[in-house]
Amino acid sequence: MRICFLNHDMDPALGAGRFGVNLVERLARADPRLDAEVLITIASGHPRERAILPKTLSGFIVRCAEIRRAFSSADIIHALDGYPYGLIAALASLGLGKKLIITAIGTGAVRPLYGRMGWLLAWAYRRANRVVAISRNTKREILEKVPDCAIAVVNHAVDADDFRAHGDGELAPEERGAILALKPYILSVGAWKKRKGFEYSFPAFAEVQKKFPRLSYVVCGIGPKPHLEAPHGLGGRVKYFKGVRWPFLRSLYQNAELFMLLPVDDEKDIEGFGFAFLEAAAAGLPVIGTMASGAEDAVAEGENGYLVPPRNSAAAAAAATAILGNPGLRKKFSDGSLAFAKRMSWDRVVSAYRNMYGELLKS
Repeated sequence: MRICFLNHDMDPALGAGRFGVNLVERLARADPRLDAEVLITIASGHPRERAILPKTLSGFIVRCAEIRRAFSSADIIHALDGYPYGLIAALASLGLGKKLIITAIGTGAVRPLYGRMGWLLAWAYRRANRVVAISRNTKREILEKVPDCAIAVVNHAVDADDFRAHGDGELAPEERGAILALKPYILSVGAWKKRKGFEYSFPAFAEVQKKFPRLSYVVCGIGPKPHLEAPHGLGGRVKYFKGVRWPFLRSLYQNAELFMLLPVDDEKDIEGFGFAFLEAAAAGLPVIGTMASGAEDAVAEGENGYLVPPRNSAAAAAAATAILGNPGLRKKFSDGSLAFAKRMSWDRVVSAYRNMYGELLKS
């Protein structure tokens, strides 16, 4: 079986690339007969990639013939996100008789539906043999604009064994010292995007710190944001990290008191799922996320943490305070996180897609 994937990149340090690398490599390990090629936009040095996809739909005309040649030898074409890759796959495969799967992730699956190319992306979803959303929220958002689209949901996954098998043994002495100096702390992980909800997590932390004055707030993925600190008197209480090594980030998770990220819908720039919630769960952290976002599937409400209304700092602060002030609840959520992370395994994702591929090839 030969599958031609389309993705932005195959860089394991980035969201799209990390999903692509995990999915493709784990599928190949599960079935040695699977032959996979990944057409990408940004070269990452992965052995299975070929950087021929255009950065914009306008560049598609130039690369169309080359993309079609790549498709011609595939049994299945699998695009990782709706725009532009699902749309490119749908257009370039016309007349080839190939099976098409589109995995709808987040903003790229939803926001273009509200623009001038929305009708074309909706056509691509309808043309696909399977559309798979990574969360119920992504599915709901697509159905708002394409109500006749049949969509399955296959949530993202985490390698829980990676957290269980590693402590801080891979840290340099200065890294180990830096983490010890931070404790105790609440952790957030995410890039500087409005949809991550930092404008709500900073004031939430400020409220929590009034009851737990020794706490710090550690944010990994962004640089200093004094304009978010100053209104709440947080000078010196927020620590920032960016571009860190994975062993250091993993240790940040493992040494935190709890994880908090408060995603919002920023004009359809949405948090499709939230890898960070699963990573926090794999580290045994209680977690706090928001309703009406991908966090609904990345947090087991009442089992490993709480979901609060979006744009509600007071509710997030109350949830964090409840967890930190109750050792029994914190232990319950910590154990719940470890169990939840175990359920959200890559074996589950690989099995779902392998079954899908088999069904399509038989049909």
